[in-house]
Amino acid sequence: MKKSEIKNILYITSIALIIFIVTFSILSFLGLAPKSLTFFAKEKNIIKNQSEIINMNNESYTRPDRVVIPKVGVDSFIEKPNSVDVATLDNALTKGAVHYPGSGSLEQGNMFIFGHSTNWQVVQNQAYKTFNGIENLVPGDEIEMYSGDKTYIYKVNSVILVDQDDALVEFDNSNRILTISTCNTFGEKQERWVVEAEFYKEV
Repeated sequence: MKKSEIKNILYITSIALIIFIVTFSILSFLGLAPKSLTFFAKEKNIIKNQSEIINMNNESYTRPDRVVIPKVGVDSFIEKPNSVDVATLDNALTKGAVHYPGSGSLEQGNMFIFGHSTNWQVVQNQAYKTFNGIENLVPGDEIEMYSGDKTYIYKVNSVILVDQDDALVEFDNSNRILTISTCNTFGEKQERWVVEAEFYKEV
């Protein structure tokens, strides 16, 4: 290969790299760049009161199979990993909603479900759109959790935007509640939408 050809290749590569960096910087400034797919690595305070984690071997510990929120079009199967290892949880996130191991069950406690959301219209993996729209929920809206042939209905109590320094979930096994969390792609990277709902009825 001639020196002139090598020089041209290096020139074109350099221009392409500069264009990429400038474009990504602009998208990041506007809040439109893809967010990190690592959900838990940056969430040091995501769980409070770890001592409240429920024994998953308990016979009354039923983990949900599917979550449906009719108002905003959410319908996702729920991954149920048995480890709180960051890599394990991040891998589960690439498949849909995830139940945090040891958080509440359908029978008791604060059941923590989390997943991705994005403002991109086209994504290769639909799991990155799992909880799109939950910020539009309001108190009284219903969330359906499925397990086998049973449906558990929860009613939304609150929808809040929290900073990464705020704990998202405080385990309290005295109440039968549901907490759903997702990244907020319309705000800063450290922000998370958190929906809290209370058990209403079983169908």
